[in-house]
Amino acid sequence: MSDSTEISKPSKSGVESVERALSLLEAFNMGDNGLALKELARRTGLNKATILRLSASLEKFGYISRDHDGIFHLGSALWKVSLVYRDFQLGNIIRPVLIELVEKTEETAAFHVLRGNSGVVLYCENSKRRMRYHIDEGEITPLNVGSSGKVLEAFVSPETSQSKIIQEQGYYISLGERDPDIAGISIPVLGRENELIGVISLSGLVNRFTEDNIKNYLKVLLTISKKVCLAFGSK
Repeated sequence: MSDSTEISKPSKSGVESVERALSLLEAFNMGDNGLALKELARRTGLNKATILRLSASLEKFGYISRDHDGIFHLGSALWKVSLVYRDFQLGNIIRPVLIELVEKTEETAAFHVLRGNSGVVLYCENSKRRMRYHIDEGEITPLNVGSSGKVLEAFVSPETSQSKIIQEQGYYISLGERDPDIAGISIPVLGRENELIGVISLSGLVNRFTEDNIKNYLKVLLTISKKVCLAFGSK
């Protein structure tokens, strides 16, 4: 069978060439700085000639790039797609949840996602209290401190003892780690394959995070996070 025939051949669930092209994109994992042709072939099960043919089309539209050493990288066009997804999918699910959290706890709620070696606040809803912790969308946060950073790190480096504890208990509480006056509770949002989509956090002044309030905050967070995970296909 010729390559041209192979490209247009429909599979039972769709167009085979499209599925193969998407498999190239899905071959990249968190933390990959780039993949050689041999590694792409190993991960996808496609032969090198097919990968080169498909990657040429993906590169034309900016979904894949290839450097001077022949290493493949995800392209900048995926960022545009992610922004569209954020606005029409994530936003529709997350923003109402953050509003609900603020109404029920009177603390600041935010949704953090992983961007490289840091976290970033994708959405936030600030507390209406005069004395509050204020967050801005687009704010960059480190992975090694704070509740949201610790939960994100638990999925980036799942082999550490602390990461295992966080994944098992399903949340992390920070009392003055990043700032002695600020406390936070964060919980992961998982997708259909238990992949990390992001982290929902609740933050406020540390003197309001009493033992009783923490129990109430955590109860609200756990209830809401289950609803969000279901919306993203998690069981």
